[in-house]
Amino acid sequence: MERSRPAGNPTARAEDYLEAIYILSLKGKPRVRELARRLCVSPSSVVEFLRRLAEQGYITYKKGGEIKLTEKGLDVAKRIYERHQVLTEFLTYIGVPRDIAEIDACRIEHLLHDETVERITEFVKKLSREQG
Repeated sequence: MERSRPAGNPTARAEDYLEAIYILSLKGKPRVRELARRLCVSPSSVVEFLRRLAEQGYITYKKGGEIKLTEKGLDVAKRIYERHQVLTEFLTYIGVPRDIAEIDACRIEHLLHDETVERITEFVKKLSREQG
């Protein structure tokens, strides 16, 4: 069950791809095989989905070439990455082991309303200040 999205917003799958491209770009130039490994899909599936993301204006990509986030793609990728980070921290604060928290954060980062994530973010920041 996905949260309702305004028309034109990326799907959860697109958000996963954009987040993965963002994370890999922090370490260098993302490649198809790295994305396939990270997302547990075949390289051919990655290529197909990259074409869609390029058509939608989230990335620039030519077969065999560099994968780059556009400004539009970077905005989405950063938002999802930040949601993932705060949800992981929240789950670890309530006692979930980090490896499980990472998995669960990936699953729920697409489902929660922005208002809910804002409240969780405030809670995590407050806890961090109190512990720091």
